[in-house]
Amino acid sequence: MTPVVVLRPEPGNTRTATSLRALGLEARQVPLFGVVPVDWTPPDPAGFDGLLLTSANAVRHGGAGLDAFKRLPVVAVGAATAAAATKAGFAVAVTGSDDARAVVADARDRGFARLLHLAGRDRRETGDGVEAITVYASDTVPIDPEDARSFEDAIVLVHSVRAAERLAELVDAAGTARHRIALVAISRAVGDAAGHGWRDVTIAPQPTDPAVVALAAAHANTRAIDQRARGGDKHAMSDYVPTDRPRARGPKMGVILALVGLAFVAGLGLMGYAAKKLPWFGGHATTAGTTTAAQKAAAGSSGYIPSQPLGPNGEPQAPAPIDTAVLATREATLAAQLTALETRTATIATDASAAAGQATRAEGLLVAFAARRALDRGVTLGYLEEQLRLRFGQAQPRATTTLIQAARQPVTLEDLRQGLDTIAPDITSTTGDGWLDTIQHQIDSLVVLRKAGTPSTMPADRLARVRRLLEAGQVEAARAEVARLPGANQASNWMEAAGRYVQARHALDVIENAALIGQAGQPQPAPVVMPSAVTETSTVTDESAGSQAAVPKPAGQATGQ
Repeated sequence: MTPVVVLRPEPGNTRTATSLRALGLEARQVPLFGVVPVDWTPPDPAGFDGLLLTSANAVRHGGAGLDAFKRLPVVAVGAATAAAATKAGFAVAVTGSDDARAVVADARDRGFARLLHLAGRDRRETGDGVEAITVYASDTVPIDPEDARSFEDAIVLVHSVRAAERLAELVDAAGTARHRIALVAISRAVGDAAGHGWRDVTIAPQPTDPAVVALAAAHANTRAIDQRARGGDKHAMSDYVPTDRPRARGPKMGVILALVGLAFVAGLGLMGYAAKKLPWFGGHATTAGTTTAAQKAAAGSSGYIPSQPLGPNGEPQAPAPIDTAVLATREATLAAQLTALETRTATIATDASAAAGQATRAEGLLVAFAARRALDRGVTLGYLEEQLRLRFGQAQPRATTTLIQAARQPVTLEDLRQGLDTIAPDITSTTGDGWLDTIQHQIDSLVVLRKAGTPSTMPADRLARVRRLLEAGQVEAARAEVARLPGANQASNWMEAAGRYVQARHALDVIENAALIGQAGQPQPAPVVMPSAVTETSTVTDESAGSQAAVPKPAGQATGQ
């Protein structure tokens, strides 16, 4: 059977060899290079239209820096590279079927003017408008000259230009005849890089590993048929059977007897030789038994007896040598993959921490908005009171305490409007003064001089402005206008209620800002000192007039004048 030699680095070497063995071929794994990652600094993705990948090694060994380029479309050379990019989360826009220059020209026709090439350390120019950056390196693996001489009468698979060039150097250095080696190249450029003098150079129809494997299998089967034909197997190439058979000429009896005697003597000689040399024929029965006993003793109490490989003559055969270069390459590959996994794990942990912070901020905002809604409706906070303590008690203790106190006796805009209507006659008149002062005030109000554009100072006009301000929710401005009315001293309870309304809204603003900037959290509940409850209803007595004015208040709410 014609052996097939695989030169590509791991992990592709093992995949190709497995595919060959599945087809019944003898595969020899001789990787010429070992791929290792290289530290690199990702450039700004905004300066590129796409990502050029000429090998799946760029995806395997690119590390965490690849995440910054996942928004860029990928221009891949070959279906295997495109599949690796898709598996890594990239969007493949162009897949080439020849070499890097051809796929770059195709990508330029499709509008990709500037490409970032994630390449190996040893690479070829791919054309204008392509900026290359090294993310991995293919280091050479030492090859014994005997391995190079073993390539004779074999089919060698070449997957890269660099592998073709090194194969030619190794074969020439070892003195191996090129004309006894058949090459199967993945592309025309790879075949040209190998040079001349080979028995034959076959180019795969597509630049893919399955196409190379299928071509190698067909080549090996063709050689097997040719060898059988040259060995005299006439039926290997033709099924013709002659109809006229020649008459057989039988030998004489004496010749037959002589042959039988010679065969008998030869059989006796072979039996004697076997009795002396072969261990299973009695000559070394004791030794074999001793070896078996030693194996049983070495096996211990487990009862397991390891089987030893036997050579052609039945003697134990030495185990196959371990290729340290292949082991080192696999170890480097596994280390790179572990590093990539650790980087992804750290990224996921960072994203999870950020998501937890955003969730805490959103929960704090929801609590603040719910508290504002409760105050606007004039209802108690209920379970929101405990949530305010837990989330804002340490970050904003004063605002939290003010808000909880205001929620115990909430004041709404409707309460303030109704209270204003109740005390309106008292705060717009001067009934508390004497009759002479009242007459004087009436005379003074007959003619009022003020600058154009300034609001009227008449009590009725001020009261109208207070109502408009309350309708707009501007309680603090309405409170200032009430303080300028002639009977402002009759509205002390209303002014107090309006002040509590303003303080509660200021505290809500502080808590909402704390939630927005991320101060809301889940600390241990801190004790909040609450003052004594305020009386549910209060009245204002007009001592001079002997009358009372009360602010209407729903059950469970405070009043003010």
